[in-house]
Amino acid sequence: MTTKITSVESDPIYAAIEQHRKLIAESDRLYDGLQKAENVAEKKHGRRPWALIVWRNYSEIGRSEIDDRREEFLRQPGADRKQVEREYRDAKHRARAAARAGLEWDKRTGIAPLRQLYERTRRAETAVGMRMAKKKPTTLAGAAALVDYVRNDIEIGEGPEWHMIALATTAAALSSMSSQGVS
Repeated sequence: MTTKITSVESDPIYAAIEQHRKLIAESDRLYDGLQKAENVAEKKHGRRPWALIVWRNYSEIGRSEIDDRREEFLRQPGADRKQVEREYRDAKHRARAAARAGLEWDKRTGIAPLRQLYERTRRAETAVGMRMAKKKPTTLAGAAALVDYVRNDIEIGEGPEWHMIALATTAAALSSMSSQGVS
């Protein structure tokens, strides 16, 4: 049985976790700044228009949720397909109008660049999270670090898609290490 000796620093999962952690901190900092700017802007311009809409018994839906509800309504027994499609088109139209109203408010209040920077950082955070989730740890310590990072993120109430991918990737890495005799 061959035991692969690897230092903790050589496992690339640590750098991936740190990169994700830094992007989360930056995203949180930008969000706080955006919230403060919105609060100041509200005093002069009123509240920012809400981007979510009401459709049937759903009081706050938008974007892909509207597509999901359409499919749900079409699957219901006795569904009137033409009616659902009319409502769907109307819901999509109202959602686009609500999103445009929010963007116009951002421009009018001068916070559009701050929101764009925040959203760009959130997209980067998501992309880095997915890359991290798919990166196989190369050491037992790295696998433990990734599982601990996921566990902590779940405990604080986050719910991104990368959690399950990271756990599956780690399980595969551990299985591979086990079959190679890594301890």
